[in-house]
Amino acid sequence: MILKDIKIRNFRSYYGENSFALSKGLTLIIGDNGDGKTTFFEALEWLFDTTTENKNESNISEKRKSELDDNEVDEVSVSIIFDHDGEKELEKSFSFEKTNNSIRTKDFKFIGYKNFGSERLFINGKRLLEACFDAVIRKYCLFKGESELNVFDNNTALKTLVDTFSNIRQFEDFVKLTISFEKNSDNVVTRELKNDKKQESRVRILEADKFKVSQEISDVKRDMLNQEQAITDYSVSLEKLEQNQDACENYQDIKNRIEKLQQKKARFQAMATLDYNASLLDDYWILRSFPNILNEYQKKVSAFSKEKRKQEKIETERIAREKGKQDALESIQNIANGTAPLPWYVPDKGTMREMIEDEVCKVCGRPAPKGTEAYEFMVNKLKEFLKHTQIQAEDETKENDKPLFMYSFIDELRTKANQLSGWNEQEITKIATDISDRLALIQARKRDLDKTTKDLQEAEDEKARLLIQTQGLSEEILDKGFKDFKGMSERKNRAEIKMVELKQQLTNLEKRKEEIDAEFDNIEPSNGTAKLYQRVHSALKIIMESFIKAKDKNINEFLEMLEKEANNYFEKLNENDFRGQVHIIRKADGSARIQLKSSNGNPILNPGGAQRTTMYMSVLFAISNITTLKRDQDYPLIFDAPTSQFGDYKEDVFYNIIDKIDKQCVIVTKDLLEIDKETKIRRLNKEKIDQLTCSVYQINKAPGYDPLDLSTIQTQITQIK
Repeated sequence: MILKDIKIRNFRSYYGENSFALSKGLTLIIGDNGDGKTTFFEALEWLFDTTTENKNESNISEKRKSELDDNEVDEVSVSIIFDHDGEKELEKSFSFEKTNNSIRTKDFKFIGYKNFGSERLFINGKRLLEACFDAVIRKYCLFKGESELNVFDNNTALKTLVDTFSNIRQFEDFVKLTISFEKNSDNVVTRELKNDKKQESRVRILEADKFKVSQEISDVKRDMLNQEQAITDYSVSLEKLEQNQDACENYQDIKNRIEKLQQKKARFQAMATLDYNASLLDDYWILRSFPNILNEYQKKVSAFSKEKRKQEKIETERIAREKGKQDALESIQNIANGTAPLPWYVPDKGTMREMIEDEVCKVCGRPAPKGTEAYEFMVNKLKEFLKHTQIQAEDETKENDKPLFMYSFIDELRTKANQLSGWNEQEITKIATDISDRLALIQARKRDLDKTTKDLQEAEDEKARLLIQTQGLSEEILDKGFKDFKGMSERKNRAEIKMVELKQQLTNLEKRKEEIDAEFDNIEPSNGTAKLYQRVHSALKIIMESFIKAKDKNINEFLEMLEKEANNYFEKLNENDFRGQVHIIRKADGSARIQLKSSNGNPILNPGGAQRTTMYMSVLFAISNITTLKRDQDYPLIFDAPTSQFGDYKEDVFYNIIDKIDKQCVIVTKDLLEIDKETKIRRLNKEKIDQLTCSVYQINKAPGYDPLDLSTIQTQITQIK
């Protein structure tokens, strides 16, 4: 099947009639982002889709819809002219009509045409497509982006590929049939041998042993399948982790930063939203001016105390002066008598009374009879004592009746001042500072919260960019990969060791089963019928084993051929560059995976993006070659942006090599564009394009469009060469 011409009419951005004439080799369709590259590919997908009758309004050109008059009708269509045992045509279309400012779609058609002599015959489009380009072939011909290039991305891909392009399908039914024959004949032989009385006991023992061994073989094979799947899963995961080791480490660093920033943000939010103002107003605000009030209070109490002490001193001096005058007068009187009298309180009152009564001076020991001068002296001395006692009592009464300060208010004020001073004064003085500090703290925490929120958003954006760059790896895989890489390696090693043990166990069990089968075969039945059944069973067993081996050999030969072809293309696509070797690894569950290995057999765990793309494309070219060999037909390969990870040098080499390969290939790409230094507009790199011999089309948006109005967008097509 060779595509010759593609026509697109009113399909999305392809307004009106648009045509591409394709070469038998490479055709490049070059356009920038938004120019209609993907739309071209999706137009072909729409044409080749046989599952639904898709006449959605979204497929209609917005520009054409905007031009329709009421009740006017037009058509969306995509068609191809191709060569497949003669020239044929395939067209899918539907009509659309504008009615009361709304669009109605109708008249869906899927039509095929083929030439028969001079006649052009109509044929059902779906039937023609499946006859010339069936769904299995299409699976290996159309690829949208790099992510779809791996044809072995599901468990059924290998079986589908082998069934379609190898001779295995003819063996499959024979294998199933011969297995059924062998099993039935074995049951017949066993039944007949059990009917032989001489051999019954031995047969039953062997039958039980065979059943047990068969069950154990089945269990071991199931375990081997599980272990092999586990090894494959671990290997794939480890390869991905190896390929993205830096991404895993970067993810973990970003994750840790996000966790810390989230905790920090929560802490700042709690601080910033705490109602400090209410707390300060309720608990502290009224005490904010306390230091000044306390200072004034202390000054006034000090002034009162000072004034009190001053007045008390004046009063004390006055009393002392009055008392001093009296004492002085008496002293003068006594001095006037020519004696230095004893103090008035010596001797005491009782002693003086006793001396008067006894008429003896007990100070000097001399007698003082009544009427003598000595006796009169003692009487006068007693009178003086009594007089002083009376004066003192009067003074005390006078002082008690009229104190200078009747109450202790000033003392109480001074006591309160002392209580408010010291530690209390220090604590309360801090309140004003606390208020200012806490208000400043809230503002600072709000600033911290804003900064932390910004840092957190930047970290989240960084994580999102990382996930975009590591397509196919989820956060869970990146996280687990960082934490459990060592554990995964250990589990893989354990699974491999277990696999070796299971293989040895299977070998031993199969050997034991062969021994049991040999014992069955060596049993000599006593009747001819059983002997005949034995010979038939032996023949069927040989046939069954032959078909199983032939099937397995056919699959291996097919994969070897596919691998060889893939490496031929891989060498060409990586000319003058390191490449390794493509290996197609068959897994226990019947699926396969593509892996790149060095010549020493070690896997290349982290191939570059261009290397990985060319590896997959080499396998696709190999499949296409095998298709040609098996079906006597060539089929096109159609790619949408397969080389986004290529550098400029790799692009040049790639397109020059593809240009020389004898294979129809259509590549829709934005490669081979460059920035014009003067206009800053992307234009074709004519120098690189002139080196190619292939057909080249440029697509771009027609000038004069409104960037906000989809109905002004039209893809225009220019054939460059």
